[in-house]
Amino acid sequence: MTNLYQPIACSLSTDKAAVQLLDWANLRGHVVTTDRLEHGVAMTFGADLTESVEDLAAREAECCSFLSIATIRGDDSIRLEITSDNPDAGAVIDMLAGASS
Repeated sequence: MTNLYQPIACSLSTDKAAVQLLDWANLRGHVVTTDRLEHGVAMTFGADLTESVEDLAAREAECCSFLSIATIRGDDSIRLEITSDNPDAGAVIDMLAGASS
């Protein structure tokens, strides 16, 4: 991770951010597991959601450069990891993952 000094800011307009947050809420409804990581969270989904997970991960990484977002494909699952070295990013990560601090 190299995002320690990236400002906590999203480049999306208010309308586009609202749509993207709805996409996150819809995706969270399909989470198989959520795990805490040292600097964020990891969510696992069924492999049938690979395209949706990778699409949303790419869109989020583009608008929120303070986050490190990775997807890892498995045989029957896809894992989405959202992390940041910036301690102020925790609330955003928890919001995206639907997790509580």
